Amino acid sequence: MTLNSNRKNGDRWVKAVVTTTVLVALMVLSAPADAKITLTQKIGEKEVQLKIYGYSQLEMRGGDGYTEEGGPFFRAQRIRMGFNYSHGPIAGKLLLDFNQSFTSTEGGLPKAIKDAFVAYTFSNAAFVRLGMMKTPVGQSFTTPGWNLDNLERTHLDKGLVLERDFGVMLSGRLIGQEKYEGKKQYHLHGLELGAERQGYGWGYDIGVFNPAGRSDAVIWDTDVIGDALAYATRFHYDYGQAFHAEASWGMSEQAGGLETEDYSVFGLAVASELWDYGIEWKLEYLDGSNIRGIDGWDQQTLSATFGYMLTERIELVAKTYQSAAQQIGTEDSDLGNTYIGFNWFLAPITTKHRDLQRHKITVNYIVTNADEETWAGLGGLTDNAWAIGWQYMF
Repeated sequence: MTLNSNRKNGDRWVKAVVTTTVLVALMVLSAPADAKITLTQKIGEKEVQLKIYGYSQLEMRGGDGYTEEGGPFFRAQRIRMGFNYSHGPIAGKLLLDFNQSFTSTEGGLPKAIKDAFVAYTFSNAAFVRLGMMKTPVGQSFTTPGWNLDNLERTHLDKGLVLERDFGVMLSGRLIGQEKYEGKKQYHLHGLELGAERQGYGWGYDIGVFNPAGRSDAVIWDTDVIGDALAYATRFHYDYGQAFHAEASWGMSEQAGGLETEDYSVFGLAVASELWDYGIEWKLEYLDGSNIRGIDGWDQQTLSATFGYMLTERIELVAKTYQSAAQQIGTEDSDLGNTYIGFNWFLAPITTKHRDLQRHKITVNYIVTNADEETWAGLGGLTDNAWAIGWQYMF
């Protein structure tokens, strides 16, 4: 494909996005203000629903960890708009990020298309999805970006997961919830990508995908398409907001190109949200092997989060990432990044924590600790830094 054809394809994507944005804006302007816009029409005996939503995360950052001079600069982390469709057991999702490339196609679709899949729900215990979606490895990764406790996912952990990928996945949630008498019973709609629907019971995800080209731990090489695949699975248990535990595993074959090693990653995580006491805590461990298909290039990351609601609108949060990396022929190296700061929740819609997260200002100071001057792993800051983010969501 020539450079000119690439540019033409990119222009087509941009025109399509602009057209979609104008149409959505017209619909939004004609609808009442809410946390999200829901359009409903009855077709036959079932209702068709289209939910339109979006959010932006706009930031100011500074410190020696980001630039040589350490001075402040401005940037956007996410600028997203999403569409969720449902009609009986059928559902679909399209999530766009206008801060990503519309021509880079790692994983099988332009990176600006974050999610694009169709789903069919047989029951809570079994729903199937086909398309671009989050692979089910990593507790933090499968948490929505707008619902994170600190400003961002660092690539010390996100770099190890398989990221989003194009494939097919069978999932189940809330299996066995009926035995918890007196607890609210949930019915799923087939769009759940993580553990964001907090109920009671067991859950699982089993998926087969293209090679995980959007992962930092995998090199996207179209020559391996048809000869290599990626696999991922997760099992988890929930007892409301009080307790969540999960174990996950993933592998992307020929992670560095033809005839290179397979990359594999294993994860364990637990979380608890005790909002009657204003407390939340989370632990997660990820272990990646043969990064980018290189035998013996391994990395492990342990992260721990603690949050406390100081007032109804101020949450103090500390999150630390501690990583170790190994490469054959080099000394082992360690790197840690600790985010200390607070979330200031603006204009709450309800007192639920997820609703508080919709409109917030996040302030983080990032403290770095390292045993070696040369970090041999993926991601992370090697010097201290600070960041302030303002998020809004509709």
